[in-house]
Amino acid sequence: MKKNILIVISAAVLFSMVSCSHKKETAASLVPEDYSGWTITADNLNYPIPGHENHFRRVLINPKGQEVSVIKKEGKDYYAYPKGTIVIKEIYPTLNPKEGTKPVSLTVMIKDPENPQSRDGWIWVVKDLKKNTEKIIDYEFCYDCHTNANEPHQYGDGNPDGEFRDYLFFPYRKTASGNRQQSSDNRSY
Repeated sequence: MKKNILIVISAAVLFSMVSCSHKKETAASLVPEDYSGWTITADNLNYPIPGHENHFRRVLINPKGQEVSVIKKEGKDYYAYPKGTIVIKEIYPTLNPKEGTKPVSLTVMIKDPENPQSRDGWIWVVKDLKKNTEKIIDYEFCYDCHTNANEPHQYGDGNPDGEFRDYLFFPYRKTASGNRQQSSDNRSY
């Protein structure tokens, strides 16, 4: 009897250790399967950057993210994305993929301020499309890099006015007609 109890306790401890060691893997999918109808905010990111290296990237935002509020603070735009905003950055295998090439992974930002794993309201997720696995990034790399989006920087349009973009290098913007703006270098915003 004591031997059986010891075996059960040992198995429970081992199960706890194994399940805790995979804490970053998400049990339920955080990343929607079909995002093809979402709005593209940047679609010609074919230059290397830290964290994404030599990979072409395309950025999309869900309809909830298009409800972003933009207010003026001290003469600068201040973006505040609502809870439920999802931004998906498709990562392709090369800087110049051939037409029809599929992304190999997704890096995803999910606005969920109440989630204990969020940083300044965002959860950062990487989805490996070959393995169909998702991991919440629980170290600072993504957050630290995207903090730069809130001040002048060297990527995209460079944010020359130092807008607070709520951690997005390519914020969703509407014109008076409701259409997405494009910059003179043909990058979408």
